[in-house]
Amino acid sequence: MKKAFIFLLIGIIILLSATSFAGGYFKRIDVLINGTRIEVDGKIIATDTEPFIYNGRTFVPIRAIAEGLGCEVNWDNVANKVIISKYKDFPECDYLSGEIFVYGMITQIDHKNRTIEIEQHIDDNTIEVTPILTVKEDAVLILQRNDKVMNIEFEDLKCGDVLGAVVDKDGLVRGIIMSL
Repeated sequence: MKKAFIFLLIGIIILLSATSFAGGYFKRIDVLINGTRIEVDGKIIATDTEPFIYNGRTFVPIRAIAEGLGCEVNWDNVANKVIISKYKDFPECDYLSGEIFVYGMITQIDHKNRTIEIEQHIDDNTIEVTPILTVKEDAVLILQRNDKVMNIEFEDLKCGDVLGAVVDKDGLVRGIIMSL
């Protein structure tokens, strides 16, 4: 009987300490929801969570704001943090899945068909490709100069640009990086 009482007492202590421990993570607050809208560069941004005002400050969903500014947003579950990048990146070339990395200079561009013709720079490790490459609609294009990096559109490509491109197993360009 004495052992059962001790176990019961220990159980109650654990439950009470767990309740007080959890109390530090939750706080009830009163907020004002008044139909606040978010505008970025003249465009109203739709959100899945409504902005609110608390203690005189407006709180908005960071993903909506960052993406509205053209940034990429990721969540690191291990570190419990939001990671915002000023540009959208693409994964490195995956040689095991049949992708190749191509270096070259653009010699011709067909904006209508989203193709570029390149003069490929060849070295000992290069796999030669057809000089005309089709750039996917959702391809990520990156321009890098010194420590500045930004995304560009297909229409921003110019003849004479030197690039590195990731070509997928179907022969389509999924990512381009250019350094100036």
